[in-house]
Amino acid sequence: MTGIIRNNILTIIAVCVAMLAPVMGAQAQELDTRKHGSVLEQITNANIHKAHRDRVQEILDYAYKFKGVPYRHGAMSPKGFDCSGFTSFVFQQFGYKLNRTASGQVMNGDRINRSDLQPGDLVFFNGRAVGKRIGHVGIVTKVNEDNTFKFIHAATRTGITESHSSESYYSRRYMGACRVIEQQ
Repeated sequence: MTGIIRNNILTIIAVCVAMLAPVMGAQAQELDTRKHGSVLEQITNANIHKAHRDRVQEILDYAYKFKGVPYRHGAMSPKGFDCSGFTSFVFQQFGYKLNRTASGQVMNGDRINRSDLQPGDLVFFNGRAVGKRIGHVGIVTKVNEDNTFKFIHAATRTGITESHSSESYYSRRYMGACRVIEQQ
């Protein structure tokens, strides 16, 4: 009896493999023709990008835990944050050491163009006095096709909150961005 069951299972497996092989081969060939490198290299790169996205999502999930925590000038704890205290605190929990000031944090990563923004990037703005000095920082949470973005940050009135780059206050104060989280 067990020999018959085993033979039936092996037959089912063989039929499934025979049915899936052409489909898998076609998908691999399609993948291979659309992207550079061997299929194995493409799979490896896809896994690296997935690990990067997972890491970024962990950081953002952690940052969201603090929504509503009040703004406190010079503070860097779950009881209160200023903008650079918040970004420093969040990234520190994942092994990234950032400078303590917004203007210093721009030096902690690779400068990137707005068109290259990704979730997890740091974005920088002028402070209240519009000028050429960085005075505010946040973490990108979402990027839209039109290069607008959402970011989480410590706002003086609302504490830890998520804002949109198209809000007039931020749209006229945007200064640049940097990437701290490397794609390994």
